[in-house]
Amino acid sequence: MRMSFKIKKVGCALALLPLFSYAQAQKDQPNIVLILADDMGWGDINANVNPVIETPVLNQLAKQSMELRQFYACPLSAPTRAEMLTGRYFLRTGVSSVTQGYENLDPNETTIAEILKNHGYATGCFGKWHNGAYFRNHPNRQGFDEFFGFLMGHLGYYYDAIYRHNDEDVATKGYSTDFFTQTAIGFIEQNKAKPFFCYIPYNVPHSPFQVPEKYFNKYKSKGLDNELASVYGMVENMDTNIGLVLTKLEQLNLRKNTIVIFLSDNGPNTVRYNGNMKGKKGSVDEGGIRVPFYISWPGVIQPGVNDQLAQDIDLLPTLVKLCSISEKHSLPVDGMDLSGIIMKKSKPQNRYIFSRQGHYPLNKASGSVRDNRYRLVVSAKDTLLFDLENDPSQKVNIANQPAVKSRLVGEYLKWEKEMLAVYRPQTTIEAGFAEEKAITLPVQDAILSGAVKYSSIHPNQSHTENWIRNGDSIFWKLDMQQPGNYKLQIQYGCAAADIGSRFLFRSSLTSLQFKMDKVFDSVVLPDRDYVVRSESVERTWSWMDAGNVSLGKGGETLVLKLAEKKSGDAGLIKAIRLTKI
Repeated sequence: MRMSFKIKKVGCALALLPLFSYAQAQKDQPNIVLILADDMGWGDINANVNPVIETPVLNQLAKQSMELRQFYACPLSAPTRAEMLTGRYFLRTGVSSVTQGYENLDPNETTIAEILKNHGYATGCFGKWHNGAYFRNHPNRQGFDEFFGFLMGHLGYYYDAIYRHNDEDVATKGYSTDFFTQTAIGFIEQNKAKPFFCYIPYNVPHSPFQVPEKYFNKYKSKGLDNELASVYGMVENMDTNIGLVLTKLEQLNLRKNTIVIFLSDNGPNTVRYNGNMKGKKGSVDEGGIRVPFYISWPGVIQPGVNDQLAQDIDLLPTLVKLCSISEKHSLPVDGMDLSGIIMKKSKPQNRYIFSRQGHYPLNKASGSVRDNRYRLVVSAKDTLLFDLENDPSQKVNIANQPAVKSRLVGEYLKWEKEMLAVYRPQTTIEAGFAEEKAITLPVQDAILSGAVKYSSIHPNQSHTENWIRNGDSIFWKLDMQQPGNYKLQIQYGCAAADIGSRFLFRSSLTSLQFKMDKVFDSVVLPDRDYVVRSESVERTWSWMDAGNVSLGKGGETLVLKLAEKKSGDAGLIKAIRLTKI
């Protein structure tokens, strides 16, 4: 179901026309606290018949909330976030995967934060963004007054990390979930006198599996393996932190006029209890995309359970209605306004829930569609049909029912054709804006050549190594909005035995040679993993000045090339930074 909202653009602002709604009955527009877990499954809550994990805060929130029992996200993180923020299917927003530019949200999309900000809300995001790290993709340019967190797909180390506070890097202390909670609470305290939208996208229980020792030991003592003890420990720590947020709302006398929402971005990241559903993160089966969803507004939303089929694209139109905002959106919204159902003013409606893997290339991605009874799963290998009413674990393929199969195949193919026709990936790095002071280019967004390789199978948070062959290079493709002169710096590590290799940096206007002539022993941070990681290890890094360069307007290819190796390995390289002169 697609809806249109009326937004009138006046310059770069939005003219918003108030309309009678539930919020006006409360006299004040409600605050919103939106809490998102990362890689947490439906079954990772004690209230969902999991006897091992302890989640007292979420259990209580569930009792105080309208629970949408059949709520769906995308199979992977960045697509879910794009859908949730815009109310539009992820392929419409330019997002199709989780790294190397395929996670970048089209800056021309309108986010819920932009809408709320233009309606007088203070807006803040604290945690994992994962919808683009460059200037126009940044949360500050996507409607958030304040951002404190990390921009990439995952965090390499959960203690004493360096985060972005708006446009600046800040060294912090403490465990990530604890830190994001405290910054969110600070935002709530600062904006208690006006409506606020506080978005808290936690980074747990995503790997690497790092968790405060007391939580890990608690679940190890129950006989769990290290992986599950870490996951459940991370979730319980998050549960405790959510309790701190809710307590602060009570202390400030804000809870009665605050909508609190909790959900996860996809299914569980490991094989574990998930309500006997088939699949996990990355899958388009029930277990990969069905997630917990609670929405609470004391005195306004009556607690209960509703079986309305719902999904992440519904958040924007639902919140817009609950907050008394009427607008015409310049881009059609795919989500369904669930406010009437949540408020028990209307009955559940029949609809289709479409899902597709966030993979690239797209022709290798599986998809699915479900209605109130059936789920059809389409892949390059086969087409499967399941009767979820009688077979919720998807054990029996009933694709021999031609009428049902034909109907669902037709609906899915029609939807997929439309999505692929409008998909435009946002992989070219836009830079060189007048207000942009510095351009940081991580190697994960570079194209590698020769023997140079990433430090992990996952480009996210990786560095490059194996600089052992003259002529090998990495390069970035940019779309520069205007030409400029910049100071070039390299984020690197180089042992004393390897010092002295010569590199070449080249743009359309500059060819610059420099030597890796300063020793910096890049050391791996202390091992706090309870499970051997697949991600890159996290190390210490330093920045080295390489010289001044000029970049032209329009298409630019920036090349970093090993011109002459001194010995062994020329060094480790994490990123380059171009600071406007």
